[in-house]
Amino acid sequence: MADLIVGLDNWIIQDGNYGDFAQATNVSFALEFCPVVPLPKYGRPDHKAPSITHLFESSYEIVAQVVHAQDDWWVLNADLLIYCDGNPPDNARPGTWLGGLVYIGVDPFFYFESHAHQPGAPALVYDWNIDKIETETGPFIETKPKHFERDPEKCGWKEVAKTDAWREQGPYLLHCTRLGGPRAAQSRRRP
Repeated sequence: MADLIVGLDNWIIQDGNYGDFAQATNVSFALEFCPVVPLPKYGRPDHKAPSITHLFESSYEIVAQVVHAQDDWWVLNADLLIYCDGNPPDNARPGTWLGGLVYIGVDPFFYFESHAHQPGAPALVYDWNIDKIETETGPFIETKPKHFERDPEKCGWKEVAKTDAWREQGPYLLHCTRLGGPRAAQSRRRP
């Protein structure tokens, strides 16, 4: 898959992991996934070919093969290499095929800071062109005392030229075109 819509939360920029992103620029990052529906419960896919199908925002239906699994992180090949920070399910052993619904976002730096430096870690860094950036526009509502969430009845997205993680509430959607990769993470300092 050459084009991808990737989620980006403000805190990832605010932590100093990346600078703000802008349209029509080239960037490099790994892709983190979070299961929306636990992958083992989704069932075993009938066909065994990696695939990734965009559903909405940065959510995808995938068929993927486990290519790496350690105690605290694991990697799937869904026609792109994506990793999950956290304990893999019991059946997530290299070679196993899984299918399910996932959110895909920019690596919050777990891969760059830690996982990439472990023995046997696969190369997960891709080069991307940022074609378009959107920010969520739905207003916040108080769902319980001192707890605010976006109003699901009024959610929407608007295009912006760049992220502004310190002034906007986010989150963002980065519409990306893959330029190259995967490649190994290079040692680098945070911006």
